[in-house]
Amino acid sequence: MTRTMYDGVTATRLPVSAALVGGYVDGLYAWSASDWARFPHSVKVRIAVFPSTNDGHVLDVEPGDATPAQSVDWVLMRRAAGTDPTVYMNTSTWPTVRAAFSARGVAEPHYWVAAYDDNAVIPAGAIGKQYYNNNDLGYDLSVVADYWPGVDPKPTPSPTVSQENEMILHTITGSPEVWALSGSLYWHVVDPNSQQSYLRAGVPQATISAAEHAAILAAANAMTATAIGSAVAASLKGGTSTGTGSGAAAGSGVIGTQAGASAGS
Repeated sequence: MTRTMYDGVTATRLPVSAALVGGYVDGLYAWSASDWARFPHSVKVRIAVFPSTNDGHVLDVEPGDATPAQSVDWVLMRRAAGTDPTVYMNTSTWPTVRAAFSARGVAEPHYWVAAYDDNAVIPAGAIGKQYYNNNDLGYDLSVVADYWPGVDPKPTPSPTVSQENEMILHTITGSPEVWALSGSLYWHVVDPNSQQSYLRAGVPQATISAAEHAAILAAANAMTATAIGSAVAASLKGGTSTGTGSGAAAGSGVIGTQAGASAGS
């Protein structure tokens, strides 16, 4: 996504409804505190024209302002002040600016470029493009990225919900029932509150056919029966026939209870 930014030398010529406004922090056209206060709801882009000004989000590189070589020192100064700076210049000067950073071995800043072609498209490698100039109206227009590092606050990451990959909820086509599958366990989720708790915990949900439900239920019951039979056989082999019944129940309680409850519900 992109946004439109208005900038100009006279703050009163810019619409107060602008999402972003750009003004000057130094030089002949420096905005006053009241100029900035005119835009209480806008993102404000502060532009410096002197490379000695330790202020602003952007340095203006053009004849009469900073030079490409001076932009490197300004960027280093602003980074030392804890900012993430941007350099502005026209597209024809852009290669010279980039070469200046390369020659000094300094990481490049963000770039806001200018080309008055009425084409509101940000070129690759830039954060924004000034594409329209109207001296009669008293402002320029730029298209800028939805997030401009150093200008916008860092986005707050959306909270992530951990996915419970060992379990899935099944809704059955043509039935109001909800069933839960986890490993060899398959049980009817009767309580709606339990269903909501599973979903909040990140348990995925899928819709299956009645035939698929029947097949899963049969497989779960078969696995339960096998587990119980193995537990009984192990008890008999150990020669503890007196405790076989209780031993089988204790050894297969979880599987038997869940699948067994499913079969009868």
